[in-house]
Amino acid sequence: MESASLKSKRKHSPYVYLLIIIVAFLTAGFCQYRMQPILTYIMQGMSIDEAQAGYLISAVGILGVVLSVPFGILMGKIGPRKTGLLSFVLIIAGSFVGVAGISNYYVMFVSQFIVGGGICAFSVLCPYIIACVFVPELRGRANGLYITAGTIAQLIMYNLIPRITSVDNVAPAWWLTIIYTVVIGVIWMVFITDDVAPPMIAEPAEGDQAKPLKISVLATLKDPKVLQLSIGGLAFMMSAMAVLSFTPTYLVMDRGYDQVTASGIVSVAAIVGAVSTAVGGWLSDALHTRKWIYFAALIWMAVSRFLIILLPSGFGLTLVIWAQGLPAVCMGLIYTVAGEQFEPEKTSVGISTVNTFIGLGGLIATALFGVLVAAVDYKMTFSIFGIITLVGLLGVFTIKGVK
Repeated sequence: MESASLKSKRKHSPYVYLLIIIVAFLTAGFCQYRMQPILTYIMQGMSIDEAQAGYLISAVGILGVVLSVPFGILMGKIGPRKTGLLSFVLIIAGSFVGVAGISNYYVMFVSQFIVGGGICAFSVLCPYIIACVFVPELRGRANGLYITAGTIAQLIMYNLIPRITSVDNVAPAWWLTIIYTVVIGVIWMVFITDDVAPPMIAEPAEGDQAKPLKISVLATLKDPKVLQLSIGGLAFMMSAMAVLSFTPTYLVMDRGYDQVTASGIVSVAAIVGAVSTAVGGWLSDALHTRKWIYFAALIWMAVSRFLIILLPSGFGLTLVIWAQGLPAVCMGLIYTVAGEQFEPEKTSVGISTVNTFIGLGGLIATALFGVLVAAVDYKMTFSIFGIITLVGLLGVFTIKGVK
């Protein structure tokens, strides 16, 4: 994927760049989880129900579905550095729109729409940078550590946001992400260069110059491995996003918990998720298996949807909600398998295709969950998503050649 001369130009350890990727991806996580902990505040302030709230949360994934493949092609041409800078611009611009229309449903929908484009770009470029700077034997743990950014962001936002906002003023959640994004954007501009992760180039023959890899979009989209991983990622993200997004509201509306307590309980899943992705990625390298770790995590994910509605309020229910973080390891494994199974000329578009389906899963998830709750109830909705989770087995677990 890269030449020896490019490797020699790097000034820092791969783990330095991984740390920058993690703190940068926190930006996307902050934007993705700033609304869920205070969803009841937003519903009250805008006078909307669960279905409309679900649409509002899912709006952040609309551009991700539309732009993921184009971002993959763009990144292959201009490189992750410029793609990342574009992402920061979209997130900052979209967040300012959110501040301007903090109590207006339609303006906030547009804000979510724009921010989603920035999140989409990060989801495409971060796994590619890891593939550039880490050798294959270390990519499992690197992707596992990178994915912890999402769970860390959830932990921070679910505990911090209810404490800095009120039903009358939720704007601090948006200002927090704007300030953080500006700071990290400067760090990105300084450290992430084309020497670190260049536009996709082919290894030159002796005496020849490096040439851009020809990216075959159609061939990539027809690749069975890309399709299997995409469908598996879609089902996984549908289940993960819907349950994590609505569990605080479920605990408040159906179980009688207060907002801070409900958000605090769900936030512990982020701690578990961070440990799960880091340790799970390391284990997948050490045990030389991606498939069986993925299988175990996904089966637990499906079973736990039923336990949430069957267990009475108390420590047992709390423990199951905390353990919602365990399946987070699946996301890192999906990206690791993508980097290992896709041919070099298909990597950029292949990962972006997987991201398209993952984004579609997030887009469908909260909207569908909210509509189902409004139409039936929370118990039936959790049961349906328990079944949907099993479709995720079409991903990592069923791809031939994955150990």
